[in-house]
Amino acid sequence: MEYQEDYNIEQQEPVKRPEMLTLLCVSSFINAVWNALSNFISFAFYDTFQNMFKQMLEGEGMFEDMAEQMGDNWETMIQASSMAFSIGRGYYFFELALFITSFIGVLMMWRLQKRGFHIYTIAQILMLIVTSIFVTSKVGGFPFGSIIWTVFFVFMYYTHYKRVMR
Repeated sequence: MEYQEDYNIEQQEPVKRPEMLTLLCVSSFINAVWNALSNFISFAFYDTFQNMFKQMLEGEGMFEDMAEQMGDNWETMIQASSMAFSIGRGYYFFELALFITSFIGVLMMWRLQKRGFHIYTIAQILMLIVTSIFVTSKVGGFPFGSIIWTVFFVFMYYTHYKRVMR
């Protein structure tokens, strides 16, 4: 009997994902998919959007009547829109790749794998850097909101990193 007891392997109970981690992952999934899709469309149709903006600027084509009706408000809208259209096409490609990487990291954390935390965190930090290079340098300002949300999510994931991820 002693011999048989030596070979009994203790069965580990499967680790259950905490509800808070589930909520974080679902939120991150939605964010990653939405932004990846948005960046894909912006990248794929970049030239089309640029041509439309050029027509808007000049008040031509389908925008001619709108420009006349809006008057001074049209100029304000054009100035605000010019910031979004001054961003280069490469930005949308990099963001697309980083949101896909972020999704992969979240998927790994969903499966309670520690390396998912590292992949997610690196992708989020690189997103902040890419945004600073492509957007902040041209448009101005500082991405305080993005930094706060990034720190919040990384911190919340980190609390689960130590306790439940393997």
